[in-house]
Amino acid sequence: MSFKLPKRWETLIVMAFLTAAGAFSTAPQQALAQDEPEPTIEVESSNPMSGDPDAIHTGGKLFMKWCAACHGIHADGNSRFGAYAKDLRKFWAGYAQFIVIVTAGRPKLGMPPWGKYLSGMEFARIGSYLETLAIKGANWK
Repeated sequence: MSFKLPKRWETLIVMAFLTAAGAFSTAPQQALAQDEPEPTIEVESSNPMSGDPDAIHTGGKLFMKWCAACHGIHADGNSRFGAYAKDLRKFWAGYAQFIVIVTAGRPKLGMPPWGKYLSGMEFARIGSYLETLAIKGANWK
């Protein structure tokens, strides 16, 4: 049995998380509901750990431990199981939606809800690492 939060609730959960983390400094944007990249506008990252060398290093270790099995060691979606996971170098939905996705998971697509196992700050560290891998068209802000 899977449970899907309404988009409005996802946005409220993200706002609450970012406020609690002290990272909510701009008006929230509606989370995108499609799988195609949207044009990106250069904005400052909403990730409180963005650009922090220690967070990036720790985030890389966390990524390898928790995410690489499915998303591949290069975060390109190619793993030992094949190319079925998202290419996180091209992540288009922004940091706030990243938090929603990793917290609640995507059970219908085989992604577990990592909010049961990892903290918000661990997610922020993983996000800071993934920002360093971003390729043209990605939106980790």
